[in-house]
Amino acid sequence: MRNLLKILFVVGLAILVAGCLESNKAPETDVPVNLVKMSGQDMVQRLGTGEIAGFIMWEPYPSLAVTKGYGKPLLYSGDIWEEHPCCVVAYDYDWHKNTNNSDEILKRMALVQLKSVNYINNAKSPGSPDHEELINFTLDFGGLTDRNAANMSLFDVEFVYATDVPKTAAFIEKIQDFGIFDPAKWNQSGYKNASDYANSLITNQYVEWAVQNKDADLSSLSLKEPVTVRYGYLINDIHELPFYVAWKKGWYKDAGINITLAEGAPFQNGAFEMQNGFKAGTVDVGSLGIPPVIIHRINSNDFTIDDARVGVIAGMNDEGSVVVVASNITSLKDLRGKTVGYPGPGTIQHVLFLMAADKDGVKVVT
Repeated sequence: MRNLLKILFVVGLAILVAGCLESNKAPETDVPVNLVKMSGQDMVQRLGTGEIAGFIMWEPYPSLAVTKGYGKPLLYSGDIWEEHPCCVVAYDYDWHKNTNNSDEILKRMALVQLKSVNYINNAKSPGSPDHEELINFTLDFGGLTDRNAANMSLFDVEFVYATDVPKTAAFIEKIQDFGIFDPAKWNQSGYKNASDYANSLITNQYVEWAVQNKDADLSSLSLKEPVTVRYGYLINDIHELPFYVAWKKGWYKDAGINITLAEGAPFQNGAFEMQNGFKAGTVDVGSLGIPPVIIHRINSNDFTIDDARVGVIAGMNDEGSVVVVASNITSLKDLRGKTVGYPGPGTIQHVLFLMAADKDGVKVVT
């Protein structure tokens, strides 16, 4: 009888201890997703080896991971926010102020952008006579060897040349909601609200001029005296393919613009381009995501000299980022407690992942 009582006591004690331990565990809903900054190549490789459970990145890295069989698409960025603005063409304010014919240069850069976007959108069709040339451009710019991955990456991206002030204002509001702006810097900026900031950031006059002259031959509108523009862009980012196509096809040169790559280009993400390119004075014009422009024109700016002030003259693309995950992941909630790759704080992929996680009630740490 005593032995039985001892056994019951031990079992009861074990149950009590287990219950206490269980009660000390964080509820599953409190376990966050761990976002870790890494390069696109690292994302693909580490997903393949199982070191990470997924990643969010610009094309072509999602398509590359899928065609290699390393993962599957969980969310396209258009599922998170349909037709969200993404990469844009931006210019440095100091360069604009100190260059005599900067407005004429930017008009022609917007026209080249329009021409290149139209070329890509037409050449996307497999029946287009330019399709194979476009695939070759995509392979070269994206650092790819797989034509299937190149094709897939093109169709995930909506290439555009126009900008959207209301959607940019909406992005600014989302960035405010996530507490990404430095409050002191925001107050220094003097902007009343998101709409005020968006209207200050975007200048539509260049695209409007481009649309008016879209049927003109570039050489007929060439600058009287050729100029050199230091251009910055992101590494292997298919979103910025319009720049590469136009550069390789000689359209900038036709317009009287000699493109030289800015010091540090290509940049690993938009935050780097803002901080080490525009702010450092090494980039005159460049392409990058709209969130890094929005964020670092505030957070990285020394407002006594306004050294991170940029303006936006044209769009590059909408959508085009993908959350790719391991085969056993079926929802964002499955990523709790796991590591997910992303290109860095303040990037469009960062903001989009926060939006998706917030909607699903999933916590995120970086």
